[in-house]
Amino acid sequence: MDMFTYHDVLAHLGVGGAHPGGLALTKELLKDLPIKQTSHILDAGCGTGQTAAFLAKTYGCQVTALDQHPLMVERARERFAREKVTIQLVEGDMENSTLAKESFDFIIAESVTVFTNVTKTAREYIRLLRIGGMLLDLEMTAGVAFSADEVGDFQELYGLREIPIAEDWRSIFRNAGFHSVEIVKEHTVAHLLEGQSLQKDAFELQELNPLEPLDPSLYQIWDKHQRLTERFSNQLKYVVYKAEK
Repeated sequence: MDMFTYHDVLAHLGVGGAHPGGLALTKELLKDLPIKQTSHILDAGCGTGQTAAFLAKTYGCQVTALDQHPLMVERARERFAREKVTIQLVEGDMENSTLAKESFDFIIAESVTVFTNVTKTAREYIRLLRIGGMLLDLEMTAGVAFSADEVGDFQELYGLREIPIAEDWRSIFRNAGFHSVEIVKEHTVAHLLEGQSLQKDAFELQELNPLEPLDPSLYQIWDKHQRLTERFSNQLKYVVYKAEK
C-alpha cells in the first residue's frame, strides 16, 4: 500500500497543468466561450491554481477556485499571491460543496469529475450553475468499456470508481439536468503520447514546483501512472464535454 496517493504526487511536485493537454488546451477551449468581465467562473478541482489564475488575468472576471486537497489549496494560494490575482479560494469537496446555488455562469473541470462520485458531482454542477450556465469538462473516458479487472487497476492507483464511455458521460450529465450535452474535442492517450513525447521525459512538459525533499515513493507512483497510461493508451480517451443548464 502506497503511503501517498496520485493526487499527493501532483501536489508535492507542484504540477501546474496536470490534465491532458495542459494550459495550451485550456486556452484553446476557453477562447470559444462567451466569457465576460461580469462572468463568475468556478474552477472545480483547481489543483495548484494554474487555470484559475489564467482566467482572472485574461478575462478580469470573478473566479472561484475549489479543491479538497489541503496542499493543493496552499499551493494555489501561493500562486495567486505570486501572480497578484484576486480569487476566492475554497477548500472543499466538489460532491458536496458549501458554495451558493445558482452562483456561476461557467464551471471548468479538468480531469476532476472522474475522481469523484460522478453522479453526485454532476448534480452539484447543476445546482451551482445559473440558468443558461455552462459546464466545460475534460474527462478520462473509455473508448470501449473496460473489464472489472482493468477498472480495478485504475481504482488501485487513482481511487476512482469507474471510467465511463462517452455515451455514459452524456447520460450522466443529461440525467443530472443538463439539457444540452456535446463533445467538443476528443483524443486518445496514444495521440497525446505521440504528440507530446511524454514517454521520453515524464516531467519535461509540465510546469513543476517541487517541494524538497521529495519522498522517493512519489516518483514510484508517478512511474505507475506513466506505465498504466501507456498500457491503455489506445483504449483510453480524454474527451471535452460541453453541457448547458
